[in-house]
Amino acid sequence: MKDTTRKQRTVMMTDAEWQDLKETAAAAGMRVSAFIIHRLAVASGTAGDARIGDTLARMERSLACLEEIERLRLADDPDTWKTINERVDARLALERRLDR
Repeated sequence: MKDTTRKQRTVMMTDAEWQDLKETAAAAGMRVSAFIIHRLAVASGTAGDARIGDTLARMERSLACLEEIERLRLADDPDTWKTINERVDARLALERRLDR
């Protein structure tokens, strides 16, 4: 039987790396520990739990719907849409830095 008891672990990183990690986890709507575990599972290809795949598929669809709603709502305001996209791109760039 697998031991599923969670234990505290220590990770060393710079203050800047910690800040990036916290911001990226928050942007993903996750606690830092859950975010780390998820990213490690994805990177190692062990995130095969069907529930995770189903959840991610639902999230992707929901986000695409929200994006389309906002795009249509802001169709007459291209500057705001551009600003939103720039902010999203900056957030994604921050996340990609953590992947290195």
